[in-house]
Amino acid sequence: MTSKPHPNTREGGAALAAVTATKGIQGLHRTPLRTLQDAHAALAAMPDAHGIYARWLIDPSAMPGTPTTPHPNTSAGLLYIGVGPGAPASKRFSDHLREAGKSTLRYTLAALLYERECWTPTWRRDRPVLSDPHAEALSQWMAKNLRVQILTTLQPFDIEPEIVSGMRPPLNRTHNRTHPFYGLVGEARHSYRTAAEQNDGR
Repeated sequence: MTSKPHPNTREGGAALAAVTATKGIQGLHRTPLRTLQDAHAALAAMPDAHGIYARWLIDPSAMPGTPTTPHPNTSAGLLYIGVGPGAPASKRFSDHLREAGKSTLRYTLAALLYERECWTPTWRRDRPVLSDPHAEALSQWMAKNLRVQILTTLQPFDIEPEIVSGMRPPLNRTHNRTHPFYGLVGEARHSYRTAAEQNDGR
């Protein structure tokens, strides 16, 4: 009988292992940073992988006033740390890099950028979103201004708190209450939500 591959494998077939937070931070600092398209392609070869990803801003002028954490080897600044599925029944790691309606990063970016970019928020079902074509404008903004690094590892939620506290991404709020941008992110989300409710067509 042919044996099945391990459900959590790296590209090339090697089984994943858990890593320490220190190793995780080193992995998220690897270069070159990936475009979103390249990251999706890499994860397509590992459909059941678990892991952590870092979103890096490559043009500071695209988000003036946002205190990104500098990359040690490039001019990029860290914006956000995200976690892929931490259990076999969870969604694919690659799904966490897509621009889904429930994306915390997308929600936060829209909240911080909508006034500057003249985008219109609206209310859809149970959450604020950008109306068309402004939702696509945000996707294009992300593709142009953000890069990503991914780290495949078992049980990513175990090291997430240490990685967030060690790397200090300004757009994360979980595990990041002491960050000086924490309150401003909360205020921006509240304003965005209020604007969306005012534009609700119900």
